[in-house]
Amino acid sequence: MREEAPAAERDRIFEELIDTRLPTIRRVIFRIVGNAADTDDVIQQAMLKAWCRFDTCNSPQKISAWVCRIACNEAYDLLRRRQRETAWRDSGPATETGRPGHGENAEITEAVALAMKRLPQPLHAALSLTVFEKFSAREAAAALGCSPATLYWRVFKARKLLAKQLRELLP
Repeated sequence: MREEAPAAERDRIFEELIDTRLPTIRRVIFRIVGNAADTDDVIQQAMLKAWCRFDTCNSPQKISAWVCRIACNEAYDLLRRRQRETAWRDSGPATETGRPGHGENAEITEAVALAMKRLPQPLHAALSLTVFEKFSAREAAAALGCSPATLYWRVFKARKLLAKQLRELLP
């Protein structure tokens, strides 16, 4: 644990984080939760937690990875809460309503989105960070709290599962 940081240092670090990395963290969280309102709620909660626990951050140089990890955890918590609430409310099987498509590309886009949502959370996050957000392996591993080797395995496994699911979803 670090010594308590002066308020001015914390302010400067958070200001820089918001200016440089918040849009990227927001895109990552949006890919996990799937809508803007939930994304904003998760980001707000994560930033508040990071602000309050700033003194527990071991490396202010890696604050963006630390905040991204907090935000991912908050997003996963939200999804788990929603899943429990839905399971509790729904007595019968869930039904899916599709959005109207616009030809073959819309069908493919929807199939990919559905297949991504079906991936286990660690695999979904690894693939989202590396493929969609263009994080380096080191950045993504730090954000997810794993080693680069684990990240590479998660991306490999996610791509394999995604390909399998897409073969099943698309004729």
